[in-house]
Amino acid sequence: MEKKKRVYISIYFEDGSVNGRKKRDLTIAFDSGSLLYSKCKQLGSEKIKEIVKIYSYKELTERAKKADRTLSNLIKHILKKKFGISE
Repeated sequence: MEKKKRVYISIYFEDGSVNGRKKRDLTIAFDSGSLLYSKCKQLGSEKIKEIVKIYSYKELTERAKKADRTLSNLIKHILKKKFGISE
């Protein structure tokens, strides 16, 4: 069985380096052949934040906690809903 290749997209948050966190971006992993990745790979950080309507790292962590999801899972979940993808 062939292992799927992982590809990554980073989303930059101005307030990302809070609470001892050094990075200002969140890296999201996708399967290289996924429909979601093909729709997102050319969007860029700002456009993805616009689509999911989350503009700060603080807001992202609050919404993820409320939804009981990881940060990247929440973003992927919202993107899938916006694009009508059920993979």
